[in-house]
Amino acid sequence: MRIAVLAAFVAGLLAVSPALAQPGVAAACGPTAPAERLSEPWWTARHADVLAQATRRPDPEVVLLGDSITHNYEKAKLPDENFQPTWQRFYAPRHALNLGFGGDTTQHVLWRLRHGELDGVTPKVVVLLIGTNDTAQHHSAAETACGIAAIVGELGQRLPGAKVLLLGVLPSAISPAKSATDAAVNAALAMRYAENAQVRYLDVGATFLARDGTLDTSIFYDPRLPGRNAKALHPDTVGQERMAEAIEPTLAALLQSARPVPLAELRNANTAVIPVPKLEQDSYDWHARHHAELALNGTTRPKIVLIGDSITHFWAGPPVAARRNGPRAWQRLFGASPVLNLGFGWDRTQNVLWRLRQGELRGLAPHEVILNIGTNNLTGTEHARASTPAEVVEGIAAIVAEVRRETPGSRITLMAIFPRGALPTDALRAPIAETNRLLAERFAHDPSLRYLDIGARFLKPDGTLRDGVMLDGTHPSEAGYTIWADALARAGLRR
Repeated sequence: MRIAVLAAFVAGLLAVSPALAQPGVAAACGPTAPAERLSEPWWTARHADVLAQATRRPDPEVVLLGDSITHNYEKAKLPDENFQPTWQRFYAPRHALNLGFGGDTTQHVLWRLRHGELDGVTPKVVVLLIGTNDTAQHHSAAETACGIAAIVGELGQRLPGAKVLLLGVLPSAISPAKSATDAAVNAALAMRYAENAQVRYLDVGATFLARDGTLDTSIFYDPRLPGRNAKALHPDTVGQERMAEAIEPTLAALLQSARPVPLAELRNANTAVIPVPKLEQDSYDWHARHHAELALNGTTRPKIVLIGDSITHFWAGPPVAARRNGPRAWQRLFGASPVLNLGFGWDRTQNVLWRLRQGELRGLAPHEVILNIGTNNLTGTEHARASTPAEVVEGIAAIVAEVRRETPGSRITLMAIFPRGALPTDALRAPIAETNRLLAERFAHDPSLRYLDIGARFLKPDGTLRDGVMLDGTHPSEAGYTIWADALARAGLRR
C-alpha cells in the first residue's frame, strides 16, 4: 500500500473513530463487544488458572497480554518452540504474568479483562500484543484498531497507575491483503499513541525483516510444522528472542528499575531500525521541534529537505534553532530557495524513522533530500546501546526506503558520516570508517541516489582534523559547513 494512500486511510480512520481520536476513550466502533470462548475446555481452564495466578501473585512488575505469540512463552519444545529461556531471561526476574491465549482476538481479550484477569493485580507495565487474529479473520483495519483501542481504554480504567507498552501487529506471510491491513492498523496506532502519557507504541516489525525488506520466514516456526503447509505467523525460538530484545530497551525505560539484561548485551535485535522517539536529553525541546516541523509542513513547500542529527540541526534554516553554526554557508548554498531542516540533536537512525512515520515528510515533494545520519548510533549510553557499523547501515537503508515511499520524486543525497575526533586514533574514527565502507558498498553504485563522502576534506594528509573546521571534533564550524556546502554545490544540488 503506498504511503500517501495509507496516510489518507489513517486520517479518515481517526476522523470517524472516537475511540482512536480521543485519548483514553474506548467508545464502541467496530467489533469491540466482548466475546468469550467458554465452549473450548482448554480456554476455560486457562482462564481459571490465570485467575488463580492473579490471586497468588498480585504484584507483578510486568503483565504480558495477548494471543498465541504471547502464550508461546510457556513452551519449551526444542528446537523451534523453546521460549522458556527467553522468558527466564527477560520476564521471570520481573515476576511477570503471562496472559496470552492462543487464537484470541481483541474481543476475547476484552472479555477476559472484564471477567477478572487483572482484578487485584498492580503491574507497572502491561505489554499488549494483539490484533493479528482479528485481521486473519478479515476484520478491517478500522475494526481491529478500534478493538485495540478498546483494550487500551479498559486497561486505563482498571490500572490507572500502569503504563501500556503497545506493540504493533507483527508481520506475517499469511497473505498480501492481511499484510496491508496490518500495516494500516499499525499506522493508525502510531498516530493515535504518538505522544500519550500512559501508552508507548512500539513497532518491532523490522526485527523480522531480511536485508531486502522482505519477511525473513526462517525465524518463524509455522513453515516447519510437520504435516502442515503453514505460512509464517509465529516467531520461532530465534525470532521470539529477537523480539524480546527489541522490546527490552523501551520496557526497561518504562519500568525505571534494574535491568535483568544490560543493554550492551542485546545484540540479536537491531535497534537502529526500530522507530522510537527521543532517547537522550539535550539543550533543546525535542518534541517542540517535532511539532514545529509538522507545522511548517502545512505552510511551506520546500524544494530541499535536510534530514539528520545535530550536524544538520546546527547548520541553519527553518525551523530556527538556538544554535546556528553555519549561517553564511547556508545562505551561500541555498540563497532564497525554500529549505526545511529536519535535523535533531542527538538523533539516531531509530529516532529519524519515528519522526518520518509521524509525518515530517508527509505531503512534501522536494526536489532534493539530503540525509546525514548515523554518527550517534556508534555511541552507547544508558538509553541505547552502540550499534555496529552493519546495523547503522541497515538503519540508514530503512530511512532511505522511508524517504522513497514518502516522496518518490525526490533525489536523495546520502552523506557518508563525517570524521570525529582530532586524531586518526580517536575511538570513533575506525567504526565511522567501517560504516562508510559498508555504505559505499551498498549505495555508491545505486542509480536512484547520490552517495557523497567528503570526510577527507575535513582532514590533513596525516589524518588529523584540519584546523578550524569543527568546533568540538564533531560539529562543523562555519568553515566546516562551507566545505559541506561547496561539495553539495559541485554535486549539482537542484535549488
